Amino acid sequence: MTDTTITEDRLAPRDRRNVDDLRLVMTNLAGLIEAENDALTAHNIDTVKALSANKWTLTRNYRNQMQAVADAPDMLKLLETEERTILRELGERLNRAAMRNELLLSANIDAANRVMHAVVEGVRKAQERGTVYSRSGSLHGVAPDGRPLAVSYNKEL
Repeated sequence: MTDTTITEDRLAPRDRRNVDDLRLVMTNLAGLIEAENDALTAHNIDTVKALSANKWTLTRNYRNQMQAVADAPDMLKLLETEERTILRELGERLNRAAMRNELLLSANIDAANRVMHAVVEGVRKAQERGTVYSRSGSLHGVAPDGRPLAVSYNKEL
């Protein structure tokens, strides 16, 4: 008999499913976040967007699985040492990836905000001089009705 067989005998079938599902979702979520981190580092926003929907789904599944553990914490006590070690290592991997993800997302948001603020400030200065953009993209004249042009951006960047 292997350790896995012994572990399965010690856990109720529902608890075994919960532990197996938790391990699977932790592995998949850590892998996805690591891929997103690589995309953020490379400034590959299309990849980040493509991963987004699956990230939310895996995050929701992870929360559900963690809730199952919180509802029956004794199931982890019944695991063999090796399996507990695997779950702990997965948790550490997921934590490292999530912490790096938070830093990278914050840095990217900050960079986008800085760019947008620079654009807004440039337009504001141009408006103070009474200028507007022409069809060619150059600055000429004043707004047709004499009012300053409005500039806005998505503040949730």
